Amino acid sequence: MMEEEDEWGLWDRYMDKIDGRRKVCGMDLAELANKYGTPLYVIFESIIEDNYKKYKTLEKTYKNHLLCYAVKANATFALLKLLSGYGVGADVASEYELKFALDAGIPPEKIRANGNCKSDYFLEECVKRGIIINIDPEEELYILNDVAQKLGSEARVNLRLSGFPLENITSPNIFTCGGWTKFGTDIRRARDVFWNVKKLTNINLQGLMVHLGSQVTEVNAYADALNILIELVKDADDAGIKIEEIDLGGGFGISYMGEKGWKETKEKVKEAGFHRTWQDAPLGYAYDTKREELVWQGEEFYAPLTPDLFIERLFSDPLQSKLKEIGSPLLVLEPGRGIVGNAGLTIFKVCHVGKTPNGQNIIHVDGGANCNSQSIITPEQVHRMDIINDDKREDPFKTFVAGNLCYTGDLLSRIKISLGRKPMRGDFIVFYDTGAYEDFFASNANLFPRPARVMVSKDGRDKLVVRREEYTDIFSRDMGLEEMI
Repeated sequence: MMEEEDEWGLWDRYMDKIDGRRKVCGMDLAELANKYGTPLYVIFESIIEDNYKKYKTLEKTYKNHLLCYAVKANATFALLKLLSGYGVGADVASEYELKFALDAGIPPEKIRANGNCKSDYFLEECVKRGIIINIDPEEELYILNDVAQKLGSEARVNLRLSGFPLENITSPNIFTCGGWTKFGTDIRRARDVFWNVKKLTNINLQGLMVHLGSQVTEVNAYADALNILIELVKDADDAGIKIEEIDLGGGFGISYMGEKGWKETKEKVKEAGFHRTWQDAPLGYAYDTKREELVWQGEEFYAPLTPDLFIERLFSDPLQSKLKEIGSPLLVLEPGRGIVGNAGLTIFKVCHVGKTPNGQNIIHVDGGANCNSQSIITPEQVHRMDIINDDKREDPFKTFVAGNLCYTGDLLSRIKISLGRKPMRGDFIVFYDTGAYEDFFASNANLFPRPARVMVSKDGRDKLVVRREEYTDIFSRDMGLEEMI
């Protein structure tokens, strides 16, 4: 058990295995799969609450703060209502996420509006409700000033900044604050923007914002960014602008594996010809010309610090003292994955077990990349997987996992994973740590319905919170089939 805990960590605290069957928070996963069908998303209230409590460490570390859940991570209404009950705010990236948050009972003063292409309607709704808008890109300042002027109001804004000197802190696909990004304003232009804002009669610039990216595990990256923002607060003061808020965004990483297991995985991925990765590709690696070697540039799937320890480390001195020197502004954090990522799992059913033409083990399951978005966002994505209906652990079976869609790239794992035994048709396979972004690109590819989602309450009851689509749902927008439906 100790070896398994070192490799996987969190889930072992919530999991039991009785007669080879997996139970999480007292719930038999195979029973859920039989009851609701597969693919099936499952989220656990107990784990969500535990994660939230870790972020509440801020209350004793830096009292003037606000937690805003990143709705994009998992837009399930029951989840948002649960977090609203805890007093959590919301990070929204569209007018639709905004309405979703408001309907869940989150007050406007606890909402932050993000997005690099906000519609006029989105901006108008935020101005009307006094919601703080994270300006992105700089040109949005002038558009928003006109919108606010027409409404006879002012727009409360933070300036989202990018161009930070950070490298290799996560996968390039989800790194959002460097030089090559579509988000924010270059930090080197911040001083000019401060002076330009003074000419805009309907803009109230009251904060600075940065979002480093997603699955960031290095606390020093946040410390470096925060140090730069603190210096820019002083520049804003010189321009006559009082900064009352610093928004550090989200992106705090979770552990998908233990430290030892992740190091071994990276080394095996790096080895040429190991047949550890699909097509033997060095996933996550890129050649560094200065060091003349392959350097890991993908996501890190081991996080050395849990959110509470992360917060304690980040907001200790000297940063604690520096924040006091600039007036202890409101500190906003926008965790998404950090709250729900390790609170969810996905269950698939095995359809076939076979080999590729070149002899590699491969299993085929009844859901594809359309309900496993992480494998699209970052190809090196890796999850712990188990056979849950009869996990006898007879003989480890190393395999790739393929989805059921009609293209070769439909792989749920491009890194070979290990199961306790060779699976059989009809077995249930669980993917852990899929609570965040798993349905981000959910679609009706090959006209498959999007999966159902179940929430398991703290007292061990299961509740369907998102139903599986039916035929009529899939074709509900097709006008040609309207009469038939």
